[in-house]
Amino acid sequence: MSIAKNIKCTDENTSKSIKQILNIKDSHITFSKDAISKEIVHGRMANVFTGLLTGEANRCEYCGFDSIIRHAYQDSWIQLIPYQEVPTYLHLYKQRFRCTQCHHTFSAKTYYVAENCYISQALKFAIAVDLKKKISMQDIAKRYFVSTKTVERVLDSFFEEPRKKLTYLPKHLLIDEFKGTSDCEGAMCFIVSDADTGKIFDILDDRRNFKLRAYFQRFTLKARKQVTHIVMDMNASYDAMTKEVFPNARISIDRFHIIQQMTRAFNKQRIQAMNQLKKSDPQAQKDYRKLKKYWRTILKKNAKLNYTSFKQFPLFQRRYLTESEVLDYLLSIDDQLRQSYEVYQELLAAFDAKDFTEFFDLIESLPHSLNDGFKKAIRYLRKHKEAITNSLKYPYSNGKLEGKNNLIKVIKRIAFGFRTFRHLRMRILIQQNICEII
Repeated sequence: MSIAKNIKCTDENTSKSIKQILNIKDSHITFSKDAISKEIVHGRMANVFTGLLTGEANRCEYCGFDSIIRHAYQDSWIQLIPYQEVPTYLHLYKQRFRCTQCHHTFSAKTYYVAENCYISQALKFAIAVDLKKKISMQDIAKRYFVSTKTVERVLDSFFEEPRKKLTYLPKHLLIDEFKGTSDCEGAMCFIVSDADTGKIFDILDDRRNFKLRAYFQRFTLKARKQVTHIVMDMNASYDAMTKEVFPNARISIDRFHIIQQMTRAFNKQRIQAMNQLKKSDPQAQKDYRKLKKYWRTILKKNAKLNYTSFKQFPLFQRRYLTESEVLDYLLSIDDQLRQSYEVYQELLAAFDAKDFTEFFDLIESLPHSLNDGFKKAIRYLRKHKEAITNSLKYPYSNGKLEGKNNLIKVIKRIAFGFRTFRHLRMRILIQQNICEII
């Protein structure tokens, strides 16, 4: 195509200034005095830098002969990083070459933009950097005036998934699951991390046993034998798989889930005691409201109760009472609730002292008059006796992994969900610096 004469008139000072602003180091790109303008591009006012790309071609790219002549110029609109929230473009006129032997034509090339691409490498890199932050791909697309598909292409091209060495596994593993995307094969995704460093080891799109077994059996038997400790929740299916795949590993139940099991059992009994109160009795209605409002007090450990400080409690006629006095009244409402509370506190004390012998002795000697639902939930812990004993004997817990799960929830919430597991997985690994920009 024809090109205006003033564009060919290179101004060294202007060219040097613009190249410093745009961080262009290609000596074949030049600018004239009138290189900067404001124009409407794609329906929006934009900053436009008009430049010229020249160069030399010794041989034809297609046939290899040296019968090359200069042909014409071809213009292209290259999108740059926005300046002051305004879209910015490089209107670049590229020198065309023609082969007299095979009659093919081709353009001069520059590192500043990939071949057959209209987005500068600098803009792609800026998008890649933003992908490491807690921000949705839609917001990144809006920030740089590109499409969401462009952001996805940058995600796929700038980051490479880490390759696992099949001869290595962390010595201590933390495993858990989280809700995945609609294209996952299983209902939940599986995450595994190193217990010593807290670093995510891998994320799978399925937590079913046969999938996990197939995944871990890819690793050498020597690597699997080096795994000595695994921490999980009370999912029995994991227990069967891990014993088969990791022959030397001790299984521990995460301590949080053990406490949660006991707390939920006692809290259910509190709700049951509330529901048994007669709604027609005014005093029973008051007790109902007290059990409902002060649920935190009744679930709190004895060691954390306040026995000395007085404060007003609205449902106790705004009298000044200690927290322990409020607790005594709540437990006096129901005898079975008081009995369960005593067992609940004894179990918590033994657990905090890491005395697994006393802990299981208490479970084995539960009173016959104890609430049936509470008793059943507590006795369920006997099923995991070995794993609970290991959790009290060894210092490993799923705390680090639960933090990663919270991060995953934040990433999903900010992005309003992900369509594909691959993109969700990549965003998690990128945010954790496991995938680096290539």
